[in-house]
Amino acid sequence: MKNNGDMAAIILAAGLSRRMQRFKPLLPLGTKRVIERVVAIFEDAGIQHIVVVIGHRAAEVRQAAAPLKVHWVENPIYRQGMFTSVRAGIQALPGDCQAFLIHPVDIPLVRHQTVKHLAAAFKDASATILYPTFDGRRGHPTLIRCDLGPPIVEWTGTGGLSSFLQRHESKSLELPVADEAVLLDLDTPDDYQRMLDRLAREGLPSDNECCELFENIAALPAPIVAHCRAVADVAQRLAEALMAAGVAIQLEQVRTAALLHDIARTTPNHAQAGARLLESHGFTSLSPLVRAHMDLHTQAEEPIDEAQVVYLADKLVVGDRWVDLEERFARKMAKYGNSPAAAGRIAARRENARCILAKWEQITGLTIDAIIASPLTRSAKTS
Repeated sequence: MKNNGDMAAIILAAGLSRRMQRFKPLLPLGTKRVIERVVAIFEDAGIQHIVVVIGHRAAEVRQAAAPLKVHWVENPIYRQGMFTSVRAGIQALPGDCQAFLIHPVDIPLVRHQTVKHLAAAFKDASATILYPTFDGRRGHPTLIRCDLGPPIVEWTGTGGLSSFLQRHESKSLELPVADEAVLLDLDTPDDYQRMLDRLAREGLPSDNECCELFENIAALPAPIVAHCRAVADVAQRLAEALMAAGVAIQLEQVRTAALLHDIARTTPNHAQAGARLLESHGFTSLSPLVRAHMDLHTQAEEPIDEAQVVYLADKLVVGDRWVDLEERFARKMAKYGNSPAAAGRIAARRENARCILAKWEQITGLTIDAIIASPLTRSAKTS
């Protein structure tokens, strides 16, 4: 873990939770309470000094979250608005702090990898303020250089922190992140249910996050995105057929890994690079499948699994069209077979694809032509 010891986090947890109708900091969210989950975001990102500003039901929060290694600050005037808690938190920062993150407690599902990306970008930039963005919208936490701490505390204008930061817009930067949770706050019971649903698929990117990865993180050309979507379509069909035959396959893991298998296609050694990119954004369950989509070793007696399905799907698609397996590898061999090393790699990939396809057909009782149909169009020509 990269140490971010010169940074601090201020968690704003003093509010009344009026719209939620339940006290947000102490709500259970998965295996942790909300306050515990938010503190863990920054701990896991290597932020060593964490300030939690409390007010409403302060004693209960302290008691329930006593084991947390944080600096508690009680704001006696929290009813006057969130900006009073911002000021209280800034005044509690250590003297050697270089920058601090401001984070409301009701935004509890941000990934710690997102904070690490913010910290790394901030250290490499000349900006005074850094905002994470998703789908072009600014979210939380906001990262602020400590030079602005005293002026924020002394600010007497209307509009609170957002108004103050707007006056320093020329010193700000935005960082696109593949984390929709930077925008997701816990204001209502419906929000709470949506967060519980999101936790149920923790570690898998949403479709919106996949789009963010395509467009703003990897900046992939449209033809590669089209290929990824076609491979995901084929992979889903292969997996659904296995599931219908009684095989335990993680359908969403297969579909999403296939969708993102070429996320680093424009870089050398793209399978390894793609796996590392997904790990860096917190999608660790997908990285082994993406890492294996180019080269995978399997035997006929080995059970078919998610990685094999993604591998096979990729070999059945050229561009955004599906192609006969033997035709694909014959053309590859004709194009690159003059090199003994390349011919060896092509032959090994062909044998693995044949092996997986044979297992799939035996298990499902289907042929590949029967399962892959419109809207994909079979390619009459491969490249």
